[in-house]
Amino acid sequence: MPMPSPNPRVRAADVRRLRDLLRIAVAGGGRPGGLLPGEDELMVRHAVPRAVVRAALGLLGEEGLLRPGPTGYRIVARPHYPGRAAVTGTGTRLPRWLERTGIAAPDVLAEWLGVPVGAPCLRTECVSATAGGGAVLETHYVTTTAAARLLAVPGTGPFDQQLTEAGLHPVWADTRSGPVPADPDSAALLGVAAGAPLLGAERTLTGGDGRVLAVSVLRADPTGTVTAARDGAGSAQSDSSARTASRESASAGVLSGR
Repeated sequence: MPMPSPNPRVRAADVRRLRDLLRIAVAGGGRPGGLLPGEDELMVRHAVPRAVVRAALGLLGEEGLLRPGPTGYRIVARPHYPGRAAVTGTGTRLPRWLERTGIAAPDVLAEWLGVPVGAPCLRTECVSATAGGGAVLETHYVTTTAAARLLAVPGTGPFDQQLTEAGLHPVWADTRSGPVPADPDSAALLGVAAGAPLLGAERTLTGGDGRVLAVSVLRADPTGTVTAARDGAGSAQSDSSARTASRESASAGVLSGR
């Protein structure tokens, strides 16, 4: 089944997604000497305009992770991941889905997924509501093989529930989490001020064959509110919960909705 095409109008979301992926690159130390690729290279690798690259780098600079220099942006600090909390939908109500889009995996994402650079993958995004009235923004990246099965099921329920319905059963869920400031797009979607501290989590779901099925970038605020859908997306919401997951068996309850 062919994957949907990306929406070229969504620029604030492009900045958010690029910031999140570059933040992962920063956590890994970047290139020798602690440098990130230059703007031109980032434009090509991530297929985004220069304005998006500069905005994403600017957010990382404001966070104190990068400093501009004569040969590019130098890493001066790395994100702090003190926890293992993963915030995902519980399945008691439907999440508000924002998109399901096919993309070519840039280098950071390709390494995370364990696929070649440029390999096609599926990106899905939704906003869920927590039981206490907070909000969670979920961005999931799915490998090609898993995506083919995922696209065959209705794209309405929580992501982890969709995996189950598609016959995809992760064995391990690895998660790291820590504070991350809200970028403007996350802030608008979660109902918080730009720069407000969020719980940021990055999760890897691995199948029984040792291959990665999907990876997730999660941004949660326990006091936020779910805002109206954009670009014609649905308006359903979902309860969410914070769960601890570090090399735990998915069958033991790491996945949401179980």
